Parts: sequence; structure tokens; C-alpha cells
Amino acid sequence: MPSVAQAVLTSWSFPPWITALNLLTTLLYIRGWSALHRAMPGRFTVYRLVSFVGGVAILEVALASPIDAFDPFLLTDHMLQHMLLMMIVPPLVLLSDPVIPLLHGLPRWATRNVAGPFLRSRTISAIGRLLTYPPISLLLVSAAMIGWHLPAPYELALRSPGWHEVEHASFLISSLVFWWPVVQPWPSRPRWNPWMLPVYLLLADFVNSALSAFLAFSDHVFYPSYLAVPRLGGISAQNDQVAAGAIMWVIGSFAFLIPAAAITVRLLSPAPPRVERQLRPPLPESRILSSSLLAMALILPLAAVGYGLLAPEKLDIDGDVVRMQGVSGPFHISVFTVPDPVPSGEFDVAVLIQDQGTSAAVLDGAVEITVQPPEGQNPNPTIAKATRERAANHLLEAASIDLPSAGTWELNVSVNRGDERGSIASKVEVARVTKVRGGEVGLGH
Repeated sequence: MPSVAQAVLTSWSFPPWITALNLLTTLLYIRGWSALHRAMPGRFTVYRLVSFVGGVAILEVALASPIDAFDPFLLTDHMLQHMLLMMIVPPLVLLSDPVIPLLHGLPRWATRNVAGPFLRSRTISAIGRLLTYPPISLLLVSAAMIGWHLPAPYELALRSPGWHEVEHASFLISSLVFWWPVVQPWPSRPRWNPWMLPVYLLLADFVNSALSAFLAFSDHVFYPSYLAVPRLGGISAQNDQVAAGAIMWVIGSFAFLIPAAAITVRLLSPAPPRVERQLRPPLPESRILSSSLLAMALILPLAAVGYGLLAPEKLDIDGDVVRMQGVSGPFHISVFTVPDPVPSGEFDVAVLIQDQGTSAAVLDGAVEITVQPPEGQNPNPTIAKATRERAANHLLEAASIDLPSAGTWELNVSVNRGDERGSIASKVEVARVTKVRGGEVGLGH
């Protein structure tokens, strides 16, 4: 039986399309960097390669690791994910000077006929200049930071997996735009007085500090979802919010103030004499290396997608609600499902078992899920065994049950551990899935 720590550390769930995109961009960057490193070793150093690969690796950790699996339970966990997406990943990626290596990593026909004309178009150039103009980029990142941490949008992201992805994308994109004038990746050129950059960073730190202080020093919980879910680790929802505010304050302050100080010191220091570097003539690229990297850039992302499509699906409680929870025997039992009305068909149930005295997760109990059909239908109940392997979060036990018809079903969850027993029950309102005009699916009773 695994320990709680093992269950937490094994709660990885690799989203196939994001993982495939991360693999593809990494391999394209490596291919482009390897060619440019031979021609311009002073510009495209190993440091830049490590920076890009590290940034993409941290992005994968933020979206696939236990950090993502536990964000419905802990605001601190969710805040750490936000900080990785906004303060760590974008600067690392931009420090790698990513544009030219990625273009060189593409096949020549793609660069010549697709990517090159797209990036050179007047419309795209104008949009890029507008978005990376510091007042605009500061406004965008502030809007994303404040907007998504308001109670209503934050709760929407917790309830809806789709909006949750939009939240992540807006954090990442707005932060890439924000950090662009600070890092100024080659071959872009600054379009603002460099003395304004410390002010730019200090203003961003003010927004971050004000928001984090608002969370840390508030006397009530802003996000009701964290009051409804069972508490993990013995931390209350109020203390969880205080810790999340502290994480945001500390990480954000380091991310903004250290570059502001470094830029100020650089501007106050005497400029070193310019030394013209002699560029090496580009060496012929190894056909074996080039072909191998291109093959990997195709095969590995396809393998990631294939893994995501063919591997057994794991249940994630993003978008689910606490249908019922209560104490029975020595256990505190919490049951997560989609809210009513439930569409007829496959019905996913996730269960968290905790010791009712210590609130510690119970991992050695056998969880059985039973659904009783509505009156007047076949009286035989459906029974399923819940397993941790079925859940993305390995502190949970999960199973899927078929609810083929509309009506009021009886859901019962029982836990057995040796001689100890516990069970709770609830009603489930199942709606009939109907076809409506235009091929859309609707729910009917």
C-alpha cells in the first residue's frame, strides 16, 4: 500500500496535446540551435539551450504534475501553478532567443512559404509592436493577474475545464508579452528608454503585491469552492488563502525586483568597449543529426498523442462538485461528480476517504459504488469497485457507472477496511440526452 507521499508524487497526468506541442517545440529549437551554435557560438550558447529546455520542462511540470492534480483542493497549489506560468516559464523561454532557432528548426519549405511570410506581414508586425509596447504589455498582464483572481472568474475556472485552460493560456501569453521588453530577445530591438524598465517592473510588482496582500490579510475566504471541498493536510481554507497570498508575494517580488535592480546597476555602470566578434563561417549541418531531429520532432509528439488517446482514461475532478460528504464509522467520505442534472450514460464518481479524527487520507480502504435504478425500472443495482489507478489524483478512488435512463437514481458509496465500515448515500437526478435541431445535444427529463 503506497504512502500518502507516494500517492501525491505519482499523481501525474500528461495532457496529450500539450505534451506533444512541448516536445515538438523543444526538438525544433534543438535542431535550429545546433545549426546556429556552430555559426554563432557566442550568441547561441549552451546556456540558451538549457534556458529554453528548462522553461518548457517547467511548463510541463505546471500542467501535468501533481501541482495540477491538487489545485481543486488547495489554493496554495493553484497559486504555485500560476506563478510558474507567469514568473518562471516566460523569462526562461525568452532568454533563449527562441524566434530564430525555432525558424531554423523548421523544414526549409515551412520557413520559406509559411512562417517567414506570416511573421513578415505588416499586420502581424503591427500587432507584435503593439502588444510588446511596455504600457500595453503591463496593462495586459495586470488585467490577467487581477481578472482571473477575482472570485467570479476564479470560480468559473474551477468549475469549467475549458475556462481553466483559457485561464492558463491568458497567464502564459500575457506574461510572454510582459517579459519581452525586459529580456529583449535577439534580434528584436528596444523601443523604449531603458531607464523606464525599472519603473515598469516596479509597477508590475505593485500590482502583484497589492493582490497578494489582499489575499493574505483578508479576514474571509474569497473562493467558496475551497470551503466546500474536504481539507487536505489539516490546513483551513482561511490559512490556505493566507499561504497562497504569501507565495504570490514572495515569488512575484523576487521575479520583478531582482531584474529591476540588475537593470539599474547595468545602466549606472560604464559601458564596456565594443568588441567586434568574428563570426565563424557556418559549418555544414550533419545530415544524420538533422534527419534524426526531424524524425524525433514528428515521432515523439505523435507518440505523446497516441499515449493520451490509447492509455486508460483517468478521472480528473476539474469541473466536478462535492455531491455529498459526511462521517460514517471511522471515515470522513467525500464524493465528487458532475452537478445535476446528470446526462444519461457514463457517470464518473471520485471518492476521497479521510480518517475522521485526523483528516489524513485513507489509502487502504476498499471503496464500492452502488447505484439503484428509479422505481418501476429493473430493480437490480449496478455495482462498481473504485480504484486509485482510475483517478488522476491518487489520493482519490474513482469509477465509472452506466446510468442508461432518466429519473432519480440512488447513489451509495461504502468503504471497508478490515472490520471498519462506513457508507453515505445521495440522490442523482439523471436527464435524458436528446437530439435537437442542428445536431446539438440537449437534456430532457
